[in-house]
Formats: sequence, structure tokens, C-alpha cells
Amino acid sequence: MAEDRSCVQIRVDSCLGVIRDVCQRLMAENVSPRIIEQLQHLNEMLSLIDHHEVSESELTRIEGCTNQLMGELGLLFSHQGITALYDRTVH
Repeated sequence: MAEDRSCVQIRVDSCLGVIRDVCQRLMAENVSPRIIEQLQHLNEMLSLIDHHEVSESELTRIEGCTNQLMGELGLLFSHQGITALYDRTVH
């Protein structure tokens, strides 16, 4: 069971890490402060998740929403001429 909880923590941390990295990159690119504030708020909310209490279905939804957000932010990256954040698929 501890191994399952560890995997949950890794999955939550992955979402947090990607959002944090995107936020930092957008700050460096001088993107709208409002977008950055929203990403920082999202990161704060995700950091409150208790990995001991989150269910598999909740975690799947969190990951799905993170992936959807990254897809939408990918459009912003393209429109602003911002290069890829990573050289490989992370999430």
C-alpha cells in the first residue's frame, strides 16, 4: 500500500512540476501577468492535495486536466513564438 501511495505522490508531483516549469518559462517570456497568476494559484491548489486521500479516479481527472491545460498553453507558446519547454514528452 505504501508503494501505491508513493506512485500517487509521483503522479501529483509530475503535474505540479510541469505547471511550475510552464509558469517559470512564461514569466521569462513576459506573458500576461494574469496568466502567470492563474498558473501560480493552480500550483498552490495542487500542492494542497493529500496523496493519502486522493482516489485513482480523482488523480486521473487531475492528470487529464493538466494535459488539457498543457495542450491549450501549447497554443499560446506557438502563437507567441516560444520554443518547446522540454525536448521530450514529460506528461
